Amino acid sequence: MAQQPKIELDAGDLPRGSIGPMVARPWRANRPGDFSGPGDVPSGPGFGTPGPDTGYALRLLSERDMDLDADEDIGRVRTAAINLVSARAAHSGRAPSRTDIDAVLAILGLDESVSGTVRSALGADRRRWVAKAAHGAMYGRAMVAAVDKELLYAPLTEVVDKLRSGVRPLQS
Repeated sequence: MAQQPKIELDAGDLPRGSIGPMVARPWRANRPGDFSGPGDVPSGPGFGTPGPDTGYALRLLSERDMDLDADEDIGRVRTAAINLVSARAAHSGRAPSRTDIDAVLAILGLDESVSGTVRSALGADRRRWVAKAAHGAMYGRAMVAAVDKELLYAPLTEVVDKLRSGVRPLQS
């Protein structure tokens, strides 16, 4: 549209070209500890497999009621459960889910789907491992390493079936 005849324009009113963002500079791994490729990422004991949003397990666990003995600390039991839930979810490359919570609570003897002497044996194993884990993070990692990986990563129905058949994943 053309300029109106009775409107005076200043230099500041004229259209200007916009300034865009600068072109990104190339980045190189040149600091100590930087990884230059996937082959440089360390692996082995103590490194584990990080998973996305493992903190979501805190929220999922806070929604669950746990039938604990009077001498058990719920915070320590939750910490042990979060270690197992995070390992289970990270193995699949996803965030924790309610199914992960159900499977881990069954492994710890805190799920109603496992009952009787099996549940009491799982509870005794849980109390022993949680008492150890209170002494440092190393014991929490040892607990995750002690659980049979096939059982920890198995679907929930398979976990419950194996536990009902007498498998004790935290026995060692």
